[in-house]
Order: sequence, then structure tokens, then C-alpha cells
Amino acid sequence: MKNYLSILLILIVSSCSKIPTPSILSPTENRSIQKVSFGEEPIRYQNILKEYLIANLKNYKTAKVEFINDPTKLSIDHLGDNFSGYRVCLSINEKRGEHYIGYKNHFFLINNNQVNFHLYDSGLLKIPFEYCVSRNMDNEYFIDDIPDKAQDINIESMDSVKLTSKDNLRYEKLKSELEKVKKENEQLKATDEKSIDSLAKIESTKEAYFNKEDIYILCVFDGKDITYVFNSNNVTFKQMDKLDIIPYSVKFNKAYIVANNENLVLTINRVSGKASMENKSLKTGMCKLTNKTRF
Repeated sequence: MKNYLSILLILIVSSCSKIPTPSILSPTENRSIQKVSFGEEPIRYQNILKEYLIANLKNYKTAKVEFINDPTKLSIDHLGDNFSGYRVCLSINEKRGEHYIGYKNHFFLINNNQVNFHLYDSGLLKIPFEYCVSRNMDNEYFIDDIPDKAQDINIESMDSVKLTSKDNLRYEKLKSELEKVKKENEQLKATDEKSIDSLAKIESTKEAYFNKEDIYILCVFDGKDITYVFNSNNVTFKQMDKLDIIPYSVKFNKAYIVANNENLVLTINRVSGKASMENKSLKTGMCKLTNKTRF
């Protein structure tokens, strides 16, 4: 009776997809890999998996795919046979009728640019977590850093999906915050703004002067001290590089100072002292606001 029920369950699961139903028995990792051939590295692994899924998923046009990892070498033993290659795991959400059935983990081994082994969560088998994810501190997140929305990927757009690292997420978060500051300060921009093409030129040192209304700002970016002089009455902002003076165009309100020099944008929070500098990359730092020089 039990054998009859098991066979019936397998037939039910098999009827839902053209992909063969995996065994109830879980594979085990092969630790003796001296004589194992993993094949050539699958540079086109996304396209390989795309072609495989198009050929094997019943409703591939509506299926959604999430990449779990990049290809990594792995050798496993399953039902007396050895399977070796480059492991890739996907989470796939298929549509049954008018509704999606939910994301299921799929485990693939690619050897010499062919899928030679495939298992998936079927209800009869759960893919072991360690087969899909290698422990790596770069993949750890604090709860606040988790993206608000996951990216849905259709199978037909799988060719060149770029996996997102934690560092990229941090950069995008900082960039988003900077864009928000810029929008808050757009109201301060003049409607007939003059060209600032010549502002990047170094002024002569003879133009240096002292003004009692100057505020001296000392900022630290990547351990490097940078000194600026800000005058709200004259609406001037300058970087003091030894005896050279580099002028910036500047807009400000009670909370922020936003200074521009060609493609460089410097934003300073006048309340907290936090600062960001955006050029080819985005840097963050801290600034001190003082009313006079030390000497």
C-alpha cells in the first residue's frame, strides 16, 4: 500500500512538468575529486540554462527566474553515479493555469557547456542549502541592507543577468541619498545660471585674502584632510590646496551646502557634519565647521 502511494505521488508531480522528477534520495558531496573532470568553465552558463529551461519547462514563457549563485566547481554522488561540473542554482516560479505556484529551488551541474545533472524542490525532495550557497562573508547582509524589492527575471531575458553584490547595494543606497539632497536643493539654483567652465582653473595666490565672515571647513575623505573656505554673505566656496585656491560654485540652505567644480559635487550636512563627494566614484566623510584658523 505504501509503495503504491509513493508511485502515485511521483506520477502526480511528473505530470506537472516536462522536467523528470528527481529521486527521493538526496545526493551526497564527493570529497575525493582527484580524478574528477569538471569540464571547461561555462562562460555562457546563463544562455546554457536558458536553452535547457526552454526545452524542458512546460510554461517557460511565463516562468520567473532568480539567480542564486555564480558557477562553482562541485562533485556529487547520486544513486551510485558520480556527477561533476560547475554548480548553478536558480529559484524558479512557474505558472499553473492562472496562478504562480511559488519559487522552487533548482540545482544544476554544467559540464562542458551541457547540463548533465538537475534536481529541484518537488515536495519529494528539498535541495540541501549547502549545495546552492557557499559561505562567503561578502554575501552577508544586515537586515537594513536587504533590498526592498527582488528582481523578477523571465527566462527569455536570462542571457546576461548581472548578480548584485553587497558593495553595489551600498553604493546605490549612497547614490540615492545624494540624489535626494540634490533635489532638495534644486530650488536654490538660479534660473539663469552662468557657465562655470572656467571655475576649475587655479586662482593666483595673490587673490587670497582673509575675511572675518569666512567659515573654515575641515573635511576628511579616506583619511585625507581637505580644507575649504565658505562665505555665505559673498556666496563663495573655495578649496585651499596649500597656496593654491580652487573655486567652486555653491548653493546652500540652513541644513546643506552643495558645491560644484566641473564633474565634482560636494555635499555637506551643516548639522551633522556628514559629507559626500561624487566624481567618478562616491566617497563619504566627515567635516568640522569652524569660524577661524588655528594660527
